[in-house]
Amino acid sequence: MNADKKTGRIIGFLFLLTTFIGGSSLDIRGLSGALTQSPDFLQQVFQSSVQMKIAILMDLLANGIGLGVAVFLFPLLTRYHKGIAMGYLSLWITQFGIIAFSNVSHLSLLSLSEEFVNAAVTNVDYFNILGTIRVQEYFWAHFLSLMVFTTGAAMLYYFFFKARLIPRLLSLWGIVAVTIVFVTTLFQVFDQPVNMILYLQNGVHILVLTFWLLIKGFNTTEEVPSSDFRFERSN
Repeated sequence: MNADKKTGRIIGFLFLLTTFIGGSSLDIRGLSGALTQSPDFLQQVFQSSVQMKIAILMDLLANGIGLGVAVFLFPLLTRYHKGIAMGYLSLWITQFGIIAFSNVSHLSLLSLSEEFVNAAVTNVDYFNILGTIRVQEYFWAHFLSLMVFTTGAAMLYYFFFKARLIPRLLSLWGIVAVTIVFVTTLFQVFDQPVNMILYLQNGVHILVLTFWLLIKGFNTTEEVPSSDFRFERSN
């Protein structure tokens, strides 16, 4: 297998970047369903517009790096299974498109908040309804992106499991972790209450996987018996 410790460490470093940048973006974005319940929430959005724009840029950067990882891994995945290679890359392209749409919705909200403040209207209901729709657009796109992301991650972890590029227990843990996130997101789509721990457990796995790759990298060719790779190697 044309994968070595250096390649694995590069992937680990890129995973670390996406986790740090993406997590920071989510932390400073400042959007929530509770925010729209405030009668002056557009005023609050306007006052936070600078930090929200920074969050948008960070989100696009994190997902751009994630797409770069998919492109970087494509030759490796293609050598063993073209279907997984194409599927993983296609899902990341889709993921980036959804993220771009969600951030456009957020930017539209910022423009709306500026118009609201400049208009100095007394009847805020119309503006609040439009603002709430923009927030909901963002969150619907966010839920969809989570389902696309977890589907792609499950494919990657399955590949890791079959190829033994990382310990199989770590691969299985990843498949279980992203499955939980996928199901939890479906519950949220149907307005069912969920515990945030169901999302946080995936973050724990990503951190463990990231530091494993940074320290160990991928298993070398000598450590990966070819007989353990059950699906056909692509020519």
